[in-house]
Amino acid sequence: MGNLSLRFFYLILLSLAFLTVTSHDSFAEEDTAHLSFQKTATLSAKTRPYVVKKGEWLFQIMRAQTGITTHRLTVIKKLNPEIKDLNKIEPGQVVILPEMERPLILEGEKSSPTMNYTIRKGDSISRIAMRELNVKLPELRKAVDDIKQLNPDIRNYNMIYPGQTLQLPRRSIVITKQEAESSPEVVKDEAKDKPIILPRAHLDIIKVVINRMNGSLITLGKYYIPIPELGQVTIDCSTIPIVEMDDGSSIFWDFSNRIPDTLKNMIQSNWKNYHSVEIVSSDDTAAILQKIVNASNTYSMTRRTTPYTIGAIPPLQLSVDWIITKRTKENKPYLQGLSFVSDNSRLLPKPMITYAERNGMIMTEILDGQGVASAPDEKYTLPQMSKMNVSTNMELVNSLLNELGYQTTRDTEVGILDASASGFYLSIKADVLAKKGDKQIIILSKKIPQQFTDSLKTRGTEIVTLDGGETKKTVIETVLRAANIPFSFASFSFSIPEKTDKPAGTISFPAFKITRDKGDFYLVDFDIDRDIYGLLNNKWEVNIVRY
Repeated sequence: MGNLSLRFFYLILLSLAFLTVTSHDSFAEEDTAHLSFQKTATLSAKTRPYVVKKGEWLFQIMRAQTGITTHRLTVIKKLNPEIKDLNKIEPGQVVILPEMERPLILEGEKSSPTMNYTIRKGDSISRIAMRELNVKLPELRKAVDDIKQLNPDIRNYNMIYPGQTLQLPRRSIVITKQEAESSPEVVKDEAKDKPIILPRAHLDIIKVVINRMNGSLITLGKYYIPIPELGQVTIDCSTIPIVEMDDGSSIFWDFSNRIPDTLKNMIQSNWKNYHSVEIVSSDDTAAILQKIVNASNTYSMTRRTTPYTIGAIPPLQLSVDWIITKRTKENKPYLQGLSFVSDNSRLLPKPMITYAERNGMIMTEILDGQGVASAPDEKYTLPQMSKMNVSTNMELVNSLLNELGYQTTRDTEVGILDASASGFYLSIKADVLAKKGDKQIIILSKKIPQQFTDSLKTRGTEIVTLDGGETKKTVIETVLRAANIPFSFASFSFSIPEKTDKPAGTISFPAFKITRDKGDFYLVDFDIDRDIYGLLNNKWEVNIVRY
């Protein structure tokens, strides 16, 4: 590296700031976090085969088996050109992985307490200290004294010249745990003197959400970003968490905007898949997640103010707070709903969660004060749905009357005139004859003379004539009225929790609600998800019959 490159290298190194966004477990009693430049790690010529295990995906394998966290797409494609779709690998499949050479640290780079600075026109010691070391006025005198101690050969600091070289102290931001009345876990940036609440709960929730997007949250180890002709930036992930998405984008957290813009621009200009998001101490979990998700290449996270309907038979309405979607050319839309709930009563039952997932939505519920949560599993026997024979309208009538407790016979002769009274016998053929106690109903496919109808009614027999052109809904209504059975047809809803203006989840479906001796039942013309039916039956004692 020439003189000019070396100067630029140290200039960039000087601009690196130190950031703390960490969990309690990974934060030591006193820790100093760095971003530093190193020579770029290189791929060895050696490769090795690897057998894919169940549940693994390529980016995860690359990170776990080789330690490679950047440019994985390029490396995988180069070594495995026969894999057409990198998102589709099967257990037992063999992929070729590279061996990695460990990065070389520039000699003296890590331990050197000073760096070179070349004086420019118009510089003064005070200006250099304020600009290059980011020193504020209260610290200026001490910084100037430090520079003087490092440069004893300069006799007169009022007489410095362009091109002259100074030794400057390497500046760092020391971040330590502090005890404060407002919170037991407060981090203080001694350079900026701004208290920062450790986002321990944020990290736990974000990790789950990102994992459900087939991504990962990296909070341990080193992360390398190569910069052409300069080396690479090394990020300590225990202090600068990095989110890797399955669309190839990597997002690192700029907590309180302390990473210099020059560094951000330099990374972004070389690698379009790297993004930084500014996280401030006032951000809640949803705000942090939205910044991360919206910074990715293809995902977006939007606020939801009305219930989201998922599925069709039956439709399930979910009161989600946020929706995460993915822009994709493939016919595989991604959907994740986030609900921030205040208490356990608003957690969705497992059947609702399962039903949403079957219909393409991953549900993540975040319980206030506890993080990601789910309602406990409930053990109950899944009911079997009764089905009527509806091959013809007459079969429907026969099945419905049986469901209502009537004894039925088909194609039965029914007398109209009694021979002992009138001197001759007259009868008709009933398509269905139904009896229940002293109640009798005759179902006919053809009309009979009115005097015959009147004669039968005087004997307490109801007559129903169906000409074959009626809809099934009309047939059911006609029979229920003839049997004098209370019923209603409407869209019925069952909500969790009940009796609230904004339920967490609502199951709705159109049905006949029919009252019978052994309890009400709902008559529907569609199959219903068995788990949803189990929930309806167990929680609300809903009995469903399909016609």
